Amino acid sequence: MERTSHIKLALFYIVSLLFIAANIYLLVVKESRVLLLLPMALGVALLALYRLDVLFRLVIFLTPLSIPLTTFYPDSTINMSLPSEPILFGLLGIFVLRLLMANDFDRRVWRHPVTCFVGIYLGWMLLTSLTSTMPLVSLKAFLAAAWFISVAYFMATQYLKRGFASIRQLWLLFIVAMVIVIVLTIRKHIGYGLWNKQIAYKVPRPFFNDHTVYGAVIAMMVPYVIAFASDKGSKLKIRLLFVLLLPVFLAGLVFSYSRASWLSVAIAAVAWIIMKLRIRFTHLLFTGVTIVVILFTFWTQILLKLETNKTDSSSNMMKHVESMTNITSDASNVERLNRWYCALEMFKEKPVFGWGPNTYQFKYAPFQMREFRTIISTNSGDWGNAHSEYLGALASSGLVGLLAFLALIVSILYTGIRLYSRTKDSRTRLLSLAAVISLITYFVHSFLNNFLDMNNAAIPFWMSFALIVVLDIKDSNRIRS
Repeated sequence: MERTSHIKLALFYIVSLLFIAANIYLLVVKESRVLLLLPMALGVALLALYRLDVLFRLVIFLTPLSIPLTTFYPDSTINMSLPSEPILFGLLGIFVLRLLMANDFDRRVWRHPVTCFVGIYLGWMLLTSLTSTMPLVSLKAFLAAAWFISVAYFMATQYLKRGFASIRQLWLLFIVAMVIVIVLTIRKHIGYGLWNKQIAYKVPRPFFNDHTVYGAVIAMMVPYVIAFASDKGSKLKIRLLFVLLLPVFLAGLVFSYSRASWLSVAIAAVAWIIMKLRIRFTHLLFTGVTIVVILFTFWTQILLKLETNKTDSSSNMMKHVESMTNITSDASNVERLNRWYCALEMFKEKPVFGWGPNTYQFKYAPFQMREFRTIISTNSGDWGNAHSEYLGALASSGLVGLLAFLALIVSILYTGIRLYSRTKDSRTRLLSLAAVISLITYFVHSFLNNFLDMNNAAIPFWMSFALIVVLDIKDSNRIRS
């Protein structure tokens, strides 16, 4: 304890001296506007030293509200979400220092099977960053993944183990921030007309890059809003709050015009029914593998059938849903096929280590085929991603990278479903169900898009992992005792 106090005191003096030096330099030498941000930076540093739990909650709240640096400086060669990502980077440093100095982290979390798979996933990502065709780009991507996981998974487990009130509080912070974003987005959308699908792509900016990641995050939050509204142990006014928030999220989901988000929620609803029926995980896994085998077996016939669909995406809801299977004239769908084809061809060229994390957008151009190019394809192929978390992992980190990601999915779903089936505690059952369904929305969406390099999607994703692990550890202890 005394050693920790000395460390905090030393860090306080170091931070204070750096703050004074930076003020003098910027005020006298540079006359920079950045000076205005320094008091805020000092406040964050002091919170990190003395109230880390407050800073942790603050960054969770700020994540959906953060704005890309390029919004203010369009010509900037670097980009990050402000203010959340600098804080996340600082929390990563604090997390590493605490591991080295205090060694007070819950060892049950370290020993949990899900944590082992998280470690394999991160470890392989680091290795493929070192073998990358663009090492600096890949190491930056690895660093971002490290601060997402260290904060939203490892640090979150230490906060969430405090109990149900802390769990609800943490999700409420993120949910309230999302409500602000949804209200501002819909308000902006109304100015163009709510049925204007074309404008839906950019109205979530500057908080979200486009409507797909915006829709994906809303979809991930819906199960939690329903769960907290359904909790019979909570006060009526708290339950009523979440009941009132649910229509806001549903409106945001509908008017996101994200077909992938709609599909993910529909499939997650089926998963909810299956879990309620308590079908065994092994049966579900066997069914999933069977479906995949059938899809591969009849892939040609399926493609021929899909090619007969000529319905383009539309502001008409039914036509917009129907257009999801149009792979001949819908530019969005055909461009997705273009990106998938490129990812597979890139994998064939570098099957072991891949091209390196986050290098896809810089390397896919030569692999494009003329018949897959659309009006939204780029001539230089210098924009966008693989439009699939799975194929993106395959192209970026090779076969082992994909297997590591799939192992992560199987481990967390197995843990969550087993916990739901095993526990006798009603709140544990409620929260484990919400976390599993939330993750399923993203795993389904991941077939069509990939967002784990974006903080506003990665944070709720890894928080759901942390919640399942904490609940599983607590329930296991309850059974043993």
